[in-house]
Amino acid sequence: MNKNLTTTILLVILGITDAYLLSHPNLIGRVGILIYRHDYLKTFPRALATVFLVLGICLFICEVIRRIRLPRAAIAWYLMGMVLGMALFAYVFVSFSSLTYSITGKAFIYGAHLLPVLVTAIFGRYLISAIYKTRNQGGI
Repeated sequence: MNKNLTTTILLVILGITDAYLLSHPNLIGRVGILIYRHDYLKTFPRALATVFLVLGICLFICEVIRRIRLPRAAIAWYLMGMVLGMALFAYVFVSFSSLTYSITGKAFIYGAHLLPVLVTAIFGRYLISAIYKTRNQGGI
């Protein structure tokens, strides 16, 4: 099987899993979603659309960078995307460690952690590809 197809299938499976986890908080988490008006996570189809919108935007940004930028500049952009994904993960980790969010249910918490991990993985995959491309061209 093609490596790109395998990666795409894995990303789709993980995106569906993330949407499922985000759309299934416990009772306290459901009340929190209503109070804070997180309508985009209220049902599975909405959570699925939200997750795939975020992942699609990340893939679109990576493809635009890959097609427009030189490989050395692309490395810097992908690295910035990875740092942004890791910062988002740190923010989610700290937020969901507080008492308010820590009682929303494990499924919801795992879903909230999975999305920044997927964003970081997308930028990381493109970063590795750009490094290999630059290395094969004799740039690094």
